[in-house]
Amino acid sequence: MKRLIIFLVAAVALPTSVAVAKANPAHGGKSAPKVQYILKGTLSAYTAASDSATGSITIDVKHSNYHGRALKNQSLTFTLTTKSKVTFRRGSHAHGEIVDGTKGYMTVRAPKKITGDLVTQLPALATRMHVVVLKAPATS
Repeated sequence: MKRLIIFLVAAVALPTSVAVAKANPAHGGKSAPKVQYILKGTLSAYTAASDSATGSITIDVKHSNYHGRALKNQSLTFTLTTKSKVTFRRGSHAHGEIVDGTKGYMTVRAPKKITGDLVTQLPALATRMHVVVLKAPATS
């Protein structure tokens, strides 16, 4: 009889403890998940950012990763700040300037799900940007 009572008490107590263990804690103010958009193409209209003013760059997207696939053959203009990173790869021959037609790519961190038009919303929602200059156009 004692074994039956212990078994019944354990059977009733176990699901209650498991249910308490699986309770969802409050996720106080977490933001939407973010992903990295990788956009490869032709860079133009570059203005460097300074302490007193923001800069900008335009990319004509020729290729992208999965998240930016809807941006292929689109032109996007991003606002650059002093926190935006610009890297000139070896052989880019850009020497700190990006002339129109320079090949390169951008990595942009933004929310995974963007409602509305991706072309207009992505530059506005971008939190972290890195511009990589690959190859300057051939001069004639």
